[in-house]
Amino acid sequence: MEPSYQTRKLIGRLLLLVMLALVGVAFWAQYTSKTVQTMAARTEGPVRIVLFTHPAMRFAYNPVTRKSVVTMSSCSLEKKEICFNGEYDRFFVPQETDQDLFWAQFKQNLISWRFNLAPLWNYVREYVNALIQKRTNLNPAEWVALSLELPYLTATDFAVEQPVTTKKKGKHAPKEESISKPELNLSSRQMADKPLVVEILNASGKRGIASELKQYLREQSNKGLLRVDVIDTGNYPSLQDNSFIIDYSGKLVQVTQISRAIGLNGEIRSEKSSTAICDSRIVLGKDFQMPL
Repeated sequence: MEPSYQTRKLIGRLLLLVMLALVGVAFWAQYTSKTVQTMAARTEGPVRIVLFTHPAMRFAYNPVTRKSVVTMSSCSLEKKEICFNGEYDRFFVPQETDQDLFWAQFKQNLISWRFNLAPLWNYVREYVNALIQKRTNLNPAEWVALSLELPYLTATDFAVEQPVTTKKKGKHAPKEESISKPELNLSSRQMADKPLVVEILNASGKRGIASELKQYLREQSNKGLLRVDVIDTGNYPSLQDNSFIIDYSGKLVQVTQISRAIGLNGEIRSEKSSTAICDSRIVLGKDFQMPL
């Protein structure tokens, strides 16, 4: 039996009220939340969030370049003031609190949700549970604004910084260097100043693969497809199962372009070195295959 005209009219008005309420909440969130304002206006930001794994992870996301610097912090939920450090005010406590397991699962979900909706459902459910259990202070508008960025991201959009550890130096120990903070606010003029200077190191056990990649990147540069200058090749001190990039420059946009062009899908390792002769080092592991 079809609903009467009055019933349909009432349902229509209720739906209109719900829609107006949602619009009102969206405007209120944008007006009161710095995070939503930054995401909506696509300003340089960055948006800063602490994930309280063990130990914690601090994300600084730039909505303009869609790049994020991830600092593997030594702070914890019990010492929030150290994590926030006057800059971070939004936080999330995931159900999986082991840092390594969470980070591996997060990177896998960035890929797998496109082919399997189960991770997407789990993602929504975890936020709702965290909100109810007060494991996050991200309001729904902030969560939606950040979630809408995820379809555009892969693991290569995250530059990972390891925490600085203080070690006793022996007589012949090298000088300890601190971790640099990659520059998130890269202008197009700065990016176009010069090509990225890279060094390729072979850690795959396959002879000649570094030279092959060197020739490939130089051909791409000559065609104008990439702005890269390969200055040297060599061998990495040990064999590696997985390929990765060590970046010393903070030029995340350029490093990501090169990483994707040669088929590397892992996060970028961000380090500082006063002796490095290049902007980035490409380390080729056993999993590396030459681009077609």
